[in-house]
Amino acid sequence: MKLFQLGLLSVLTLSVSLVQAQQFEDAASIPVAGFDLTPSVDVGFRYDDNVIRSSQDEISSWSQIISPQVVMLTNFGSSQVNFGYRLRNERFYSSPADNYTDHFLSAGVDYELNARHRMDIAVDYTDGHEDRGTGFSIGRGELLTTPDKFKQAELDLLYSYGAFNADGRLEVNFNITNRDYDLTLPSYRARDRVFTGIGGAFYYRVGATTDLVIDIIYTDVDYNFALNSESPLDSTQVSYLIGLDWEATAQTSGYAKVGYQEKDFESELRDDFDGVDWEAGVIWEPVEYSSVELTTGASTNETNGEGDFIRGRDHQVEWRHEWLERLRTRVSYTWGNDRYEGRLVNNLAVRDDDLARFRASAYYQFRRWINVELSYIRDERDSNRDIISYDRNQLFFNMLFTL
Repeated sequence: MKLFQLGLLSVLTLSVSLVQAQQFEDAASIPVAGFDLTPSVDVGFRYDDNVIRSSQDEISSWSQIISPQVVMLTNFGSSQVNFGYRLRNERFYSSPADNYTDHFLSAGVDYELNARHRMDIAVDYTDGHEDRGTGFSIGRGELLTTPDKFKQAELDLLYSYGAFNADGRLEVNFNITNRDYDLTLPSYRARDRVFTGIGGAFYYRVGATTDLVIDIIYTDVDYNFALNSESPLDSTQVSYLIGLDWEATAQTSGYAKVGYQEKDFESELRDDFDGVDWEAGVIWEPVEYSSVELTTGASTNETNGEGDFIRGRDHQVEWRHEWLERLRTRVSYTWGNDRYEGRLVNNLAVRDDDLARFRASAYYQFRRWINVELSYIRDERDSNRDIISYDRNQLFFNMLFTL
């Protein structure tokens, strides 16, 4: 994941449920000690016909989801301080081994010194999990008796120099993320790692609504434990991107960047990587109540048990439409490929997975303080490892309550 994307996620994690609460109208808040406190609770039911994403002997189950959240915001001048806490609990009626409770804590400061100097600080802590049949247990979900739990702490700092309407603008980002899994078996301990990254982005105005963008992102990946001390997975990764951010008309906006990426392993027994990197997205809004978004990108991710790293390519098309003041829909299709590069095991071919997801959702504002969602999701994974291939259907019914 790109360093700047990690930074954005730190901010988005604070407000994701609040954004849901504001799909039709702003959620009401309570003044508390100078802060606006906004509580919400998401209550839902889900049907999953392949809970552990198995290629055979699928487990199907209904589940109940409860997710309360509080967000606290306060402004001083043009700056803002925010705190957030969210809990997510899911209970499976036919598969209690997959029950979980996750906790998310967030805090942030968006500080504007003046029109030219801005500083964003975000801290996040997650006591979360990976579902059985994902991550290291993909294709082997039945070997775990509980979800794969982990703790993750993240600090993100973003400094911006230059007014938004200036010809030039510079952003410098620092991020450190520490992920620690609960399982202590050596094969699972080998996933614990720390990402440390620093990056810079320079924006230069080349038109009334178009900026030239140059990104340089450096990331150090440090694993806490190696199964083979002579061949650790520790590495450094550098990406160089150049492209455009634009809003060509009132109907269209987007970005497109292309560049070069290299990943160098500490161990000489692992092959380094270098190749083309890109990310692009376009939003087309032919009318005020409807939009189509296209995105595509390439990524280099840490392995989840096979190979040295994962080379991914992802694409998505999404259509959002407001049929009535209270009724909206969202339909998306996502597809991509994950190729597990690196050393082969037992003379196997390089693992290659094709992935696809279709999602259709309808949102209805039943009352000002009640939003209802009905969604269908289909996932498919087609791999040259038969045990990893699967298909999965899910049906969601959620109700979001706010003040």
